[in-house]
Amino acid sequence: MDNPTFWTRRAFLATAGTSLALTLAPRISGAAPAAGRNDLYLPFTDPPMHARPRIWWFWGESVTTDEGITGDLEAYRQAGFGGVVLYEQVFKAAPDSLASLSPEWLARVRFAAAECARLGLALEINASNGYVAGGPWITPALGMQRLVASETHVTAGTRRPLKLRQPETGLAYYRDVACLAWPAAAGAAPLPAPKTTSNDPDIDLDALFAGVPAAGEAEAGRRKARIRPRADGQPVLIAFDYGSAVTLRSLTFTQRKNSKAPVIATQVPGRWGPDALGQGMRRNPPLGRLEASIDGERWTAVAELPAMGYQHGSWDRLTISFAATTARHFRLRLHGWGHNIPANDGDLLIGGLVLRGAARVDRWESKAGNLADFAEADRTPRYGPGEIVDPAAVVDLTARLAPDGSLDWQAPPGDWTILRLGHTPTGARTKHGYPGALGLECDKLSAHATRVQFEHYIGPILAAVRAVPGARIEGIGIDSAEHGSQNWTPDFVAQFRKRRGYDLLRYLPAMAGIPVASAETTDRVLFDVRRTIADLMSDEYFGTFTALAHAAGMTVTAQAPGIATCLPGDNIQAKGRVDIPMGEFWVNQFGGESQPEGTMDCREAASAAHLYGKRFAAAEAFTGSPAHIHPAVLKPFADAALANGINRMVVLAGNHQPYEGRRKPGVTEDKFFLPYQRNNTWWAQSAPFWHMLGRACWLLGLGRPVVDLLYHLGSDTPLKIATARMRPAPPPGHDYDVCGDGELLRADVDDGCLVMPGGMRYPVLVLAGGDAMTLAAARHVLDLVRRGARVIGPVRPRRTPTFADGGGGDVELLRIADELWGAAPQPARGERRVGAGLVLWGEEPAVHLARLGIGRDFHAPGRDPLDLLAVHRKVGSMDLYFVANHRGRPVAVEALFRDGAGAPQAWDPASGRRFALPGARTTPAGMSVPLRLEQHASVFVVFGTPTVPPAPPLPAPLPLIGEVPVRRTLRGPWQVRFDPDWGGPAALVLPELGSWSTHALDSVRHYSGTAVYRKEFDLQRLPQGTAWLDLGQVEVVATVFVNGAEAATLWMAPYACDVSRHLRRGRNRVEIRVTNLWANRLIADAGLPAERRIAWTTFNPYQAGDALFPSGLLGPVTLRHGGPAGG
Repeated sequence: MDNPTFWTRRAFLATAGTSLALTLAPRISGAAPAAGRNDLYLPFTDPPMHARPRIWWFWGESVTTDEGITGDLEAYRQAGFGGVVLYEQVFKAAPDSLASLSPEWLARVRFAAAECARLGLALEINASNGYVAGGPWITPALGMQRLVASETHVTAGTRRPLKLRQPETGLAYYRDVACLAWPAAAGAAPLPAPKTTSNDPDIDLDALFAGVPAAGEAEAGRRKARIRPRADGQPVLIAFDYGSAVTLRSLTFTQRKNSKAPVIATQVPGRWGPDALGQGMRRNPPLGRLEASIDGERWTAVAELPAMGYQHGSWDRLTISFAATTARHFRLRLHGWGHNIPANDGDLLIGGLVLRGAARVDRWESKAGNLADFAEADRTPRYGPGEIVDPAAVVDLTARLAPDGSLDWQAPPGDWTILRLGHTPTGARTKHGYPGALGLECDKLSAHATRVQFEHYIGPILAAVRAVPGARIEGIGIDSAEHGSQNWTPDFVAQFRKRRGYDLLRYLPAMAGIPVASAETTDRVLFDVRRTIADLMSDEYFGTFTALAHAAGMTVTAQAPGIATCLPGDNIQAKGRVDIPMGEFWVNQFGGESQPEGTMDCREAASAAHLYGKRFAAAEAFTGSPAHIHPAVLKPFADAALANGINRMVVLAGNHQPYEGRRKPGVTEDKFFLPYQRNNTWWAQSAPFWHMLGRACWLLGLGRPVVDLLYHLGSDTPLKIATARMRPAPPPGHDYDVCGDGELLRADVDDGCLVMPGGMRYPVLVLAGGDAMTLAAARHVLDLVRRGARVIGPVRPRRTPTFADGGGGDVELLRIADELWGAAPQPARGERRVGAGLVLWGEEPAVHLARLGIGRDFHAPGRDPLDLLAVHRKVGSMDLYFVANHRGRPVAVEALFRDGAGAPQAWDPASGRRFALPGARTTPAGMSVPLRLEQHASVFVVFGTPTVPPAPPLPAPLPLIGEVPVRRTLRGPWQVRFDPDWGGPAALVLPELGSWSTHALDSVRHYSGTAVYRKEFDLQRLPQGTAWLDLGQVEVVATVFVNGAEAATLWMAPYACDVSRHLRRGRNRVEIRVTNLWANRLIADAGLPAERRIAWTTFNPYQAGDALFPSGLLGPVTLRHGGPAGG
């Protein structure tokens, strides 16, 4: 076990920052921890290194020095961290930054590895310079690829050889895939150019049609017309007069994307519903609609123009299709003036407009994997035989096509369409890395490209570190896939045939948006395309990275592919391919009841860990932390992640600090990267917070999670949790995991529960994939139910989504549905016993679970389900419940624990202490336990605790601080000492407590750092019972000394600590060291010339004149205790 005195020797109190009021608040009791510690409790008090937080350690923004490396690593070790992830992430490299992978840089890596070994810290390495995975060694051939196509219309007798236009090309790299021809469908011939007019004379109408790719032209950077809202609020009209009637069936256009796409975020914890899109996400209203008119006077609506949400990647093209519409006049009626956040305007930018007589697949760009939106219900019209491609009539001309586009082929009689298909790089590049080592992203569907990335970046680092005795790289970290989508790789056709069982060649036009055989068949083929993309990313990229890491003795921790949802991946399958699945959560907003509602995908990481039998589920923690963040604000976000299954925190992020002395806060990179480094004002007092996380993660890494529901999300991609889409919503009080087909097919049945190979058990399966289900999944569900599984099936499956069965699987699927749900039509609600199992439908899951006798695992009657968050693990005969007060106020509840038995204990992750929980009673719903939690407090309620006799009784739980009577108020004057080296007055007398930010002196108002408050008071007699020193309001952290003895470091409300053993009769001296944020100093420095600034930073996130932050000891400071007033 780790040396428990390592960090206390540096004045970090082992019990600092306690929290428990029948659970906990950040207060210290003077009572010694209870004797009789057992094998779980000992490491809980001093968590092992693997349980402690880790941090992304950013290099490259500055010079890298041995002194700075040692300073950084010792600071992380002293604060309670268990490891670092060396990550070259750079926003603006300094001139003396070391070049990535240079001999000098590798020497610093070797030194860092040696220092980590000396300090007992784990060292991991990011998969790339910058993120996500790539570099100069990734050639265009090894980069992420996209299928592209050009279409040529010919008639019989056209002279040969034909010269086919090369499809759009990026980075001067293009390779042909196929050349196909078929008898032209209706509307295939190009339409005449219309006369275009608008009621807005400022619109550049030529730009509206710009951006249609020409030969060899890449997609990005094309011109668009800017369309501003009219001053009178009326729609903008853009009319097209063809002179005579024409027939249209589709329209394609490019657009500037508005807002973030709701697909990229999941708001958990939060309210389930169609508007729960995630923090900062919103639905983008339609841009307008296409209308048609015979006479130019009377107009009818044809189709809406959907808006696109922002996703990482350059693709900005969208196609809508509609039934054949014949008219002379068409027009765009534009009215959807959304707001583009980066540009801070509501203008529409539209280009690349193509009005087309040919049929197209509606929004094929998403269905074919160029975008990662959820594939909605198919809106492609049911075109007739003459409007679509007959696959039997497709002629393969690939062998007749020369590299220059020359085609040696004589078209048979009639009109023909020739489609030249090839692949080209998407152009996605790594970003935020050392500039000289950035490059193309490697192909995420290719094992070969993945190996090249590993060999060129990880390989040299491994070789360097192996030369250091005792040092090692423990693992590789892979960040979220924020590189845009791709839908091709050189062996895609072969991989497709291997995985889907049929030849894609004659159906390739579907990937260019051209319907083949029928709209339904085309949709099925494109489902298979998306599924193949997901499988390849999971296997060829994440699977290959993991295999290579294992061969080198390392693990892989990956956001696979991550919350950004840039391509149609399977988030559970991909996370199952790595050793430690990783999610992330953001610190999006401050204050109010919604504070802990953030953007997170932690539940997906936890689900993958549970389903694949992995011990750890990690999270990129506290992303987006502004410079004025501090532990009290971080606490509820951390608790929410823990309650969603996370048991390893990887903090984003700390910059390498190469300088000693006065260069503080130092290298701060961007607005988000000041807090988590040794030069932050409150860093030296932050150990209690980090140790709290380590204790929580230690317990949450033990045993097996207790999860009632396994949600099967189907098999379509992107496969992920989305609160706006997942139905039915998980019922409060019941934990859930999510899976796709791959995980479902691994499930067995035991005693009515689904069981996974890793030992995970689920009492109930919930089918949440809609009315589409693969035959493999349906067959397996039927088998599971026959053998005893209980299934909630709200929607009866009606179709298979794939073409792998030739489209004939629906008959068998419907037969299986009849056996599971009964012959159609089924009643609106009901249940059906099938073999030893049961299928239920028509009610909310909570109703079904009650019928099955499965009560809530945890709940607090009469409280909002979001008031208290909980997660439950079974450890041998013990049951551990982590319970967090999600609200910014104290709560007193009678909490019900379904699996509680025996005398419960409260284990406080903030202090490492444990307490008895009297008053527990057995009820039909479980064990009822009185809990009183301070705001944002958390506690482990432990049942069935083994003890080592003899063990004295545990101490009673602590009271809520607000319920302890105030016996004395320590009023002014207060003696206060600031640090003159950082601009503060050496000494000051404050008649009364208040914020430094409102003081008359600039030196106080703009001070950042620690100030020491001193006060003396007399006690005629000592208080009876526990005495609490309550500091009232503190901004932002305080360490309390009483009569020279350190009592506690207090970092969240209530700022109170037990001072009983430190008080004495007569004169008492209290000293309170209060530390604020860097903000006030940086705000002042922003208005000063460089030579007069006190702080030093590479990036100041504040501006002169910004509002100052409350700072210091605001009080009131009171002495609280339950007995008679002392002195």
